[in-house]
Amino acid sequence: MRIEGGLSAHFLQPDGRSRPGTDWAVGLKHGEATYRVTVRAYLSDDLSPRLRKDREYQGNTVMGYLNDLIEQGWRPDQPRDLTIVIRNPPGAPPEPAPKPWWRFWS
Repeated sequence: MRIEGGLSAHFLQPDGRSRPGTDWAVGLKHGEATYRVTVRAYLSDDLSPRLRKDREYQGNTVMGYLNDLIEQGWRPDQPRDLTIVIRNPPGAPPEPAPKPWWRFWS
């Protein structure tokens, strides 16, 4: 399994709003069979700023999601809506809130 690419954009939601996310192209190989699936990943509203920029973390989360599905019996040739929300890792300490611009010296 490998990330083959990603396209970040704003995607229209059923309620008419748009939401930022990334369509990740993932290559899967099992024996001689190769597959390419697309996983749409949205970032949770409370995702830390550091992880919002961390494309490696996001890609690894997408591959972990697919791995979990495969372990549950899903096969890449079976149609399925592949959409996830990427969150902070469990047990991650909260990041400190940014200081107001007028208190940069303390």
